[in-house]
Amino acid sequence: MLKYLLIFTSALASSAVFTFLLTKASLKYKLLQAKNIPLVGGPALGLAFIFSLALGVITGGFALTKLLVIAGAAVAMLFFGVIDDLRELSIAQKFLVQSFCAVLLILFGIRTDIMYFSFWGNAVITFFWILGITNAFNLLDIMDGLAAGTALIVSSAFLLIGCLSADLNVQMLSLILCAGSAGFLIFNLPPARTYLGNSGSHFLGLLLASLALITHYASIDNAFALLSPVMILGLPIMDTVLLITFRVIKRRPPFKKSRDHLALKIGALGFSPVKTILIMYILCSIFASCGVVLTR
Repeated sequence: MLKYLLIFTSALASSAVFTFLLTKASLKYKLLQAKNIPLVGGPALGLAFIFSLALGVITGGFALTKLLVIAGAAVAMLFFGVIDDLRELSIAQKFLVQSFCAVLLILFGIRTDIMYFSFWGNAVITFFWILGITNAFNLLDIMDGLAAGTALIVSSAFLLIGCLSADLNVQMLSLILCAGSAGFLIFNLPPARTYLGNSGSHFLGLLLASLALITHYASIDNAFALLSPVMILGLPIMDTVLLITFRVIKRRPPFKKSRDHLALKIGALGFSPVKTILIMYILCSIFASCGVVLTR
């Protein structure tokens, strides 16, 4: 128990400290900003993640190879996300980077293991899962506190599953994500003093997609548990599906920015930003809870 408390505290504190320091630096040197708001959430979460993961590895008891591969892919995504925040990359360039990270994870065994599919079938599912969830989190990041709060709720659900199944890797990774997101939220809740940026939303999306892949859900007696990760990540998935549907109906390119997001539509009904975020959190919690129940 002491080990978990140490990892949680280190992730929470380091996330808050790195966010505070990088926010100050961004404001001072006029770097990584959007409308005078720092876009340092990604680098801050990345530093906190690496620090806490290193601490967890030192304490022992974890499958080092898997965690290092996930960390390597996430850091690569973070690096190119920072470049994207400095000067926007094209859709093709983003797809290339995301594809590289997905293939890297697949080659090192971070993939689905559905008995009904061959290796290549699982590889294809994994590839589209990683790209889908990564981009879903990027699309979800359109309101103060929304993406980071969703990451906190989703990682908490995976933490619970990890505890129920006694999976140390899932426990540690989800614990770091949960605490890191909470530390960043201190500065990101409405009105936000700093943003995730493309680097942060892609970073969180890739980590959560990877976490979902290494978590064990289904058994021969409970095939329905295969839907558990889809349900846990139901909010970003639903938001992305609705967003693309609305844009197609309006004959707009699916990847072109618009105000067709679920959160913005809820806000348009007259709810304040805080109430809108709370509604989205409640929806996310319902999805995540149902996903945990499916595993049982």
